[in-house]
Amino acid sequence: MAEVLVPTELLTGVGEMDAQHDHLFHEMEKVKNALLAVSDDGDDGLLLLSGLAEDLAQHFVWEEEAARKHGVPFGEHAREHARIIAFVRAKIAEIDKGVCNIPALMVFMERKFESHVVHFDLMLGRALKDAASSHDAASPVVRQQRADAA
Repeated sequence: MAEVLVPTELLTGVGEMDAQHDHLFHEMEKVKNALLAVSDDGDDGLLLLSGLAEDLAQHFVWEEEAARKHGVPFGEHAREHARIIAFVRAKIAEIDKGVCNIPALMVFMERKFESHVVHFDLMLGRALKDAASSHDAASPVVRQQRADAA
């Protein structure tokens, strides 16, 4: 099994979200290693960064759908997703043109992702767990199962 890269303090308690975050941390590590190891050809790193952008976009869709499904307000969080994707795509264009400070980009991206998890995803995780608990408590089947167990 691969090493878990998500710091413990960034775990949301929502299994699927935490697994996706860990995957994204691993992808970011691959991008960083590829981009920083390149002496004069950034094609591999650029390809990996493009893949990371797509993985981020898919993850953001998952979060947005989970929030909508559970009735969790998501406006500012969605706007932050749009800003992150726009930033990454702009940096892909800069790398392609050879005008990007790659070490600074990688440090910024790691910190930005961590900051996003702290400021948005931890709250989303709590809201999703609360919504699921409320739904379970209100479900007639769950109420009956609890009564049967008592």
